[in-house]
Amino acid sequence: MKKILFCLAIALTVLSVHSYAQQGGGGGGARMKQMLIDSLQFTDVQADSVMAVTREFGPQRRDIMMDQSMSQDDKTAKMAAINEQMKVKLKAFLSDDQIAKYEAFYQRMRANMRNRGGGAGGGNQ
Repeated sequence: MKKILFCLAIALTVLSVHSYAQQGGGGGGARMKQMLIDSLQFTDVQADSVMAVTREFGPQRRDIMMDQSMSQDDKTAKMAAINEQMKVKLKAFLSDDQIAKYEAFYQRMRANMRNRGGGAGGGNQ
């Protein structure tokens, strides 16, 4: 379970950094929202809410992942705590089944990014 949560955390970090960077008009946030709607059958409101939660927790996740002084175990523990906070917020507008689909979706995204050589957590830690 910790590994799943950590993988989700990394994927969401990538998403939130990408989404945050794209707020200036690059369309990345709009593409991600559409992926949530198309792939997971989220409503517009649910997709917007998920995007808001990922943006809210993104800076904390990014700081943890970028902290070179922290061990991988410490990063995993801190990410797990953030994931629990995030999951509480997600449960306000997603069912347990939707949260499970969302986690699987981001694990696939992370695997695809890693296979292309551009993923976070690519093994250099």
